[in-house]
Amino acid sequence: MVIHQQILKSAGAIIKKYQPKEKIFTKGDSAQYYFQIVSGSVKMNNYDESGREYIQNFLKDGECFGESLLFIDHKYSMNAIAITFCEVLILKKTLFFNLIQQNPKLCFEMNKWLSKTAF
Repeated sequence: MVIHQQILKSAGAIIKKYQPKEKIFTKGDSAQYYFQIVSGSVKMNNYDESGREYIQNFLKDGECFGESLLFIDHKYSMNAIAITFCEVLILKKTLFFNLIQQNPKLCFEMNKWLSKTAF
């Protein structure tokens, strides 16, 4: 789901820059932010006991990630790593919740998005 950048910025989001191979979050971290890629690409991955990498997803400009865990207070089950130089909009969980509570249309769209990604 893409939330317009100006809406996110007006809610308190900041743009954070990541270098290639830099971790955005790590498996086991607590979900505390909504992430939306402004530019660049990110891979979602994890590793088995022998260190073999399993890539779960590749994400690009405009895509969000990690949002579903904000609603259930779970820790990340995978890593998010910048593949290229990335600019990512980051919005604190509390500010994200304020944003969707104050905007019923956005709340509805987020529910629709989460429902689609569940299947």
